[in-house]
Amino acid sequence: MATRTSSRTVTFGRPFVLADFPELLPAGNYVVDTEEEELDSVLSQGWRRVSTTMRVRVGGAVEIRAVDPQALQDALSRDGAQDTPGRPPARASAKPWRGTFAAHPARRKTP
Repeated sequence: MATRTSSRTVTFGRPFVLADFPELLPAGNYVVDTEEEELDSVLSQGWRRVSTTMRVRVGGAVEIRAVDPQALQDALSRDGAQDTPGRPPARASAKPWRGTFAAHPARRKTP
């Protein structure tokens, strides 16, 4: 059976946690490798994911750790760093609107 491996880089804008990882991981770029094997099918070609791993820097060494793809996607969604590829990460605004509803320019009454 043929196998293939694909790599992609994911970016976290804030420190994050993943299930089964013993520590809080710092913000930054991480390489995620996915290994797939070809399905045995006469009708069509297909691939099945066998494993997903993430390269994590611990001290001065790089460890390759197994990661659940859904847990990784959930962490990326919580982080908000992957909203749109090629654009800066989304950031929630901490600035409240200062004013009252009546003071809004669209609500002012003109004499």
